[in-house]
Amino acid sequence: MIVWLNGAFGVGKTTTARLLTDALPDARLFDPEFLGSMLTAFVTPPTGDFQDLPLWRHLVVETVTGLDRHHPGTWIIPMSLLDPAYRGEILGGLRALGVDVCEVVLTLPEDRLRARIDADLLEVGARGWRHDHVTRAVTAFASLTDAHPVDASPAPEQVVEAITAHLAR
Repeated sequence: MIVWLNGAFGVGKTTTARLLTDALPDARLFDPEFLGSMLTAFVTPPTGDFQDLPLWRHLVVETVTGLDRHHPGTWIIPMSLLDPAYRGEILGGLRALGVDVCEVVLTLPEDRLRARIDADLLEVGARGWRHDHVTRAVTAFASLTDAHPVDASPAPEQVVEAITAHLAR
């Protein structure tokens, strides 16, 4: 199974992913950002965002499918997919190839999300990027009906408990 942690940049996906990986038996973490870093060593995205590279989206589908088939278990994938077409291409592509995907969207009200971004002392360099994408993220995730929303306001351990309870159903 793939547990795709979606949500705004800065909402807590990486922290949640690490804790969720520890909480679930045989769970492993895969971050598609590694594929983006690899590609941008060779190709410069015209927009500055590796998600805009069709090859990145293709590699995500192929890599996650390969991980699922060759290294079965639970894969935790923290990655914001704000663009509905890209989300459909990646998650729909995985499902079309027979991969079991559970998408969880971590949510926060806009003011709390901005405060969390400002309070993050580890990713200070990402603040501008995160703030620039808040409105788009809030809009994109508010209209989703095919993903499981989880309030990211409580402590990360409680967020993980909410996700594991959902997965146990």
